Amino acid sequence: MRFQSYTTLLLLLTVVVAAWMMPAATAQGDPNPPSISSNRGAWPLLRQWNMEEVRHYARWIEHIYYMKTDGGDVDQRQARLDRIITDPEMNLLEDPNFLGRGNAQLPRSTLMFCHNHVDCAKLGVFLPAYYAYRRGLPWMMSYVSSGGQGDVRTSPNNIPGGQLSSFTAGSVNNFFRNMTVGFSTGNFRVELNGRNAHLSDTLPVAIDPDYLLPGAINYLDGHTLILGTVSPYGELQFLNASITPTRDIYTYNGMNTVSGITPRGSQSDENEWAGCFHGMRIWRFPIAETNSQGVVTNVRRRTNEEMREFGFSTEQYTVLESLIEQRFIDMGDFRPTDYHAFVRLRMKSVDYIRPLEFMEQYVEEILDAYIFREDFVQAAWTNVQQNGPITFPAERPDENIFQAHGRWETWSSPSSDVDRRNKYHYLADWVRYAIDCFGMMPDFVDLTGLEAYEIRTQADLARALIAEKERIFDEHYMHYTNSRGERVRLTLTDIEDRLYDMSFDPNHPPELRWGAPWDSPEMEGAPERSTPVPSGSPVPMREAYELQTFYRSVGQRQIEMSILRGMFTEGFPVLYRFNEQIARCFYMDEPTEALSEWLAKNYPDEFGEEEEEEEPVIVPPLLPISMSVQ
Repeated sequence: MRFQSYTTLLLLLTVVVAAWMMPAATAQGDPNPPSISSNRGAWPLLRQWNMEEVRHYARWIEHIYYMKTDGGDVDQRQARLDRIITDPEMNLLEDPNFLGRGNAQLPRSTLMFCHNHVDCAKLGVFLPAYYAYRRGLPWMMSYVSSGGQGDVRTSPNNIPGGQLSSFTAGSVNNFFRNMTVGFSTGNFRVELNGRNAHLSDTLPVAIDPDYLLPGAINYLDGHTLILGTVSPYGELQFLNASITPTRDIYTYNGMNTVSGITPRGSQSDENEWAGCFHGMRIWRFPIAETNSQGVVTNVRRRTNEEMREFGFSTEQYTVLESLIEQRFIDMGDFRPTDYHAFVRLRMKSVDYIRPLEFMEQYVEEILDAYIFREDFVQAAWTNVQQNGPITFPAERPDENIFQAHGRWETWSSPSSDVDRRNKYHYLADWVRYAIDCFGMMPDFVDLTGLEAYEIRTQADLARALIAEKERIFDEHYMHYTNSRGERVRLTLTDIEDRLYDMSFDPNHPPELRWGAPWDSPEMEGAPERSTPVPSGSPVPMREAYELQTFYRSVGQRQIEMSILRGMFTEGFPVLYRFNEQIARCFYMDEPTEALSEWLAKNYPDEFGEEEEEEEPVIVPPLLPISMSVQ
């Protein structure tokens, strides 16, 4: 066979080499086959972001979550970033059938640089950037500056400025190192109509199963969670990262999904979107502009309008605005009275829920969260013993106990304790949702396991679930090691009783970190450890503990300056515990219209004809009036 020209031969060789490089998965159906080309920048570009690619990315994230919870061995469930990325069982991009045509693994030195700097925000941006690199997709991040004063992590709003783009970065290593150093939770604090808002890294997303997918970001005030999966019940379940020297990555299942969202128009008469940057968000996926041959000529941010294809929506803020105005959310047949119920009803994929089954599974997750806390408490106590006391960041303008620098940021636990308290309170939140659903749509609530209770009303269900919760909490326990090296047993009932007593101060001995009562046998022999402050003498242990009472009760991170000496110790609201929360349903001792129909169908000998049609049941809001005063 003779070739007519060198060009013909070169073209044939190119086709043969390309076919040889293409894995079998592409032939089987890559969800987003290569369609562009570029050898410029940090890595070759092969694909554009589209919804098929986003769903592929979601499968990758969901698999990591699965391996971190149910699918892996002990080491995989405890895996940190370097293990997640290099373990072929955990990282589907190591499978040629999932990767398709793509780029090689990150250089080891680059990966370890990212691993050694992991925190909640940096993990959030690393995962999509890494995925983009492996699949040959464009990626960008913005550098932000404060729109007010102080730290971008706590400023009222931030302004995007310069851009880091994979298309213009000099190398993979250069891109990932600059991204890791430059990205923080401050990148999420960009208002929708703020200056340079079109350059923001993320946008709010519709609460819709088609768009709210694994890989989405839940931005709370100063903290970031990565959506790992959505349970059949509509529970959003998250990946999280710590800033401890061990750089742990762990899961928070069923976390409070909307803590601290700002309703539209609630902060400023001049700017209806002021403060509207919390909640569920998606990445503003970059788009590669190409010439007629498909060669990339530029990479830019997608506009808000272009992002509607991916689910960009402001409904989180408008729905909360409606909830405040009319005390319920109108969903046609359903009128949930809190935002969490709205999220569950939107995201659920099942036809019924089983309250007892959910409680039994979720209690395991609460216990795991506190078992994980014990490892951290012991590491912090060791650090204090070896390196001396840690200064409480009191009255500092650019940091507080939740966002600090140095050893306090590393070894204190106010932020993660907020997460654990919210995790505990979420159980009552979910049970209240089940009780409300029982009144609105009884067939949606499966009472399996509760046959011993005579359940005819919502109040009956509330009493039954309180009794079962007490049984389950008494049966579940953990141990902590006290300052003398002895193991101390705590049931979940003990932890519940001490919910607002467990110290976050790393200077305190383990007994106090776990809320041991003063003057109790458990506290006997615990060493005295004062807490230093930036100015003045150290604060004695008991005094510091009393002055920290408010901070042990909050339900979200604070952005204001923290105070120790002179701090108030009473007069502030504290969220009720489970029993008190659910006991608020005891007034629901008469069947609703829907329940009357259900009772007549299931217990025809006990109940008569249907009552007249009534308006949909509206249950009073849970949180605003479910507080005690401390």
